[in-house]
Amino acid sequence: MDKKVIFERLLPMVEKASREIDDLDYFYHEVVKILDSNVPYYNWTGFYFMQDGLLQLGPYIGRPTEHVKIKVGQGICGRAVAENSTIVVDDVTKEENYLACSIETKSEIVVPIRVGDEIIGEIDIDSDEKSAFDDDDRNFLEAVADIVSKKIANK
Repeated sequence: MDKKVIFERLLPMVEKASREIDDLDYFYHEVVKILDSNVPYYNWTGFYFMQDGLLQLGPYIGRPTEHVKIKVGQGICGRAVAENSTIVVDDVTKEENYLACSIETKSEIVVPIRVGDEIIGEIDIDSDEKSAFDDDDRNFLEAVADIVSKKIANK
C-alpha cells in the first residue's frame, strides 16, 4: 500500500484519539501504538519531553534504550531542539553526534513538538532501513506533532 494512503488513514486516527482520550500519558501511548502498528518501517517509535532543561524519554514502542535523558544539542534528538527543526538522517553511521540505541537502527527522523514558540518535546522514529524517511514522513509526523501540541496546549 502507498504510504501516502496509510498516512491519510492514520491522521484521523490520531485526531480521534486526541478528542476522545483525556489522560495525556494514555494519549501519548495511543499515538505511539497507532504509528508503530501501522507503519512497518517505524522500528522504534516514541516521545521525548523537555523537563528541567533535558529531553526525558516518554512513552515508546521498540527496543530498550539507555538514552532516558538527552542534553539539548546531544545526538539527533538534542540537535532537533537546538536547531528548532525536524531532522532526517538517512544513515546514522555517518553522523558524528549520533547516540546509538541499537545496532539495527539505520535511519532516524525527529520532529519537534511546539506549544507556541517553545519546544516541549519531540517525536522520535528510528528505522532499520537506510533512507527510510522522506517528505511524506516529515509532513505526516509534523501533522501528528501539531495534533499533540494542540492537545497539550488545551490541557
